[in-house]
Amino acid sequence: MECREWPTLAGQRAAAHALLVSLLGTEVSLAHDPQGAPCLPERPDLNISISHCRRAVAVAISAEGRVGIDVECRRRVSDSLMERVCTADELAAVRASDDPTMAFLQCWTRKEAVLKCRGTGIKGFGSMQSALTDGDCEIIEIECNNPDVVAALAL
Repeated sequence: MECREWPTLAGQRAAAHALLVSLLGTEVSLAHDPQGAPCLPERPDLNISISHCRRAVAVAISAEGRVGIDVECRRRVSDSLMERVCTADELAAVRASDDPTMAFLQCWTRKEAVLKCRGTGIKGFGSMQSALTDGDCEIIEIECNNPDVVAALAL
């Protein structure tokens, strides 16, 4: 993961591609599978996941199976979004946190990483509440050097 400022979506995508190339050590073309997940046509043996926000880009690569990564930076979050994404217990923990916004975004990154790992992505919020309930993915919280950035990896 790399942290710095990329104010435009094009800049974020370019930075994510550059990070992917750096990690692989070779130029690659990025495509998307039928579900919209990124893939490398010339390297079908590798599973990749890419995420970016204004302040960070993250890339995960696995030769062992599916992988999902998500990174989020501090932004305004509505109560209605929190209620759609969080279970009742998660919502209570988020609201009791010293920093509810970042607590929510950490919950979000865990769930989105899992959904990416499963290959479903966030096609609607119906599955977001239950994304962590079946335990089929290992979730690793990624420590960021910026307190306004949170990230999670699912394997």
